[in-house]
Amino acid sequence: MTPQRRADLAYLTAILVGVAFIVLIGPLGRRLEMVHFNDFSGIWSGPATILAGVDPWDPNRYVPTAVALGTKMPDALVDDYMPWEVVALLPLGALPLEVAAWIWMVGSMSLSALALRALLRTFVPGRAAIHGALGLALFVGQPGFHTIVLGQWALLLMSAVAAIVLALRAGHTRRAAFSALAMLAKPQLFIWTAVGLAIPAIFDTRYRRFVVLAAILGGGLVVVSWLAFPDWFPAWMSDVLPRRTGRSAVLFSAFGQLLGTPGRAVAIAIIGVGLVLASRFEPGSDPWLALWLALSSAGAIYSWSYDQVLLFVPIVIASGVLVRAGREVPARRLAIGGALTFLIVSPVFYAFGVWRHDETFSIAVPVALFIAIVWSLWPYRRTASVRERSAQQVQPA
Repeated sequence: MTPQRRADLAYLTAILVGVAFIVLIGPLGRRLEMVHFNDFSGIWSGPATILAGVDPWDPNRYVPTAVALGTKMPDALVDDYMPWEVVALLPLGALPLEVAAWIWMVGSMSLSALALRALLRTFVPGRAAIHGALGLALFVGQPGFHTIVLGQWALLLMSAVAAIVLALRAGHTRRAAFSALAMLAKPQLFIWTAVGLAIPAIFDTRYRRFVVLAAILGGGLVVVSWLAFPDWFPAWMSDVLPRRTGRSAVLFSAFGQLLGTPGRAVAIAIIGVGLVLASRFEPGSDPWLALWLALSSAGAIYSWSYDQVLLFVPIVIASGVLVRAGREVPARRLAIGGALTFLIVSPVFYAFGVWRHDETFSIAVPVALFIAIVWSLWPYRRTASVRERSAQQVQPA
């Protein structure tokens, strides 16, 4: 049996174990119990409300309409999401909530399993231990199964980021640009991802075409949706934004709770250090992508533990850099360590968050993984590669 075949078998086995965990151990049952009041019911309520003839950003009509449609009692007076996301999900809003929830769950799990497999085959081909560990962590790890129970976006967003990376690598800029539209669903998670993808456009025509097309497509979607619901922004800003930015699993909230206002300044300083470290790599290279994608999770302005599913992408890319450099042991250590973090460490932080009714300190997971990726890839920063090339040039033939 070839190494690639063993890796595929390890991955398939791990995914099947994860599906069995979801179906048999409890997450599926919990999701079915929560179908009318989990996060997906709130996501569905926006397009369903539009199709019922009500503006989701009307503070007087949204809540009673959403409740009448069979969703949870909304946390805010208007829809949590922005109009381009709501318009994009109109087909799901036309379906009964239960049917839409099944499509969302099965689609999310299928796309994420395919996306992770494509990443692993591209960056770490034939490494069965890495394929198996990360495949198991996808659904058994706390961020993955938590996403499924709540009906959140994370698995779909991880699939979209993987698609962007793979499409750019293959030179398919249009596919990458269309995939980038998914980032508009939760733009707060992709601030540093956007920066990390935009800077290489200065030097690389492939990235330049991607950025221009993504800006045109995304800008068009935003403008059309905004014109359709011109009054959404004041209502959203006055009600949703204050409710959502007070606390979450991000550095601002964690250091704010620990140190008060000075803690928020410390958080900004830490993110600044992360920016400096990430900028030390060759723009558009695999190490660059791994660092900026990881920084987007570690330095997000609003995030919860289930959003940490996005870290699968930089972990695989960073492991691939190490494999190509012949550093098999560090590659396995990084990938399997990341998988074990999701399987063991993340549940501990989540349990602590449930106990204190606040999972703010789950931010420790993406910060730790960002540090691990920086540590692993530091030899491949720009100054190091320049020195290595210079040394090779002065060596006698």
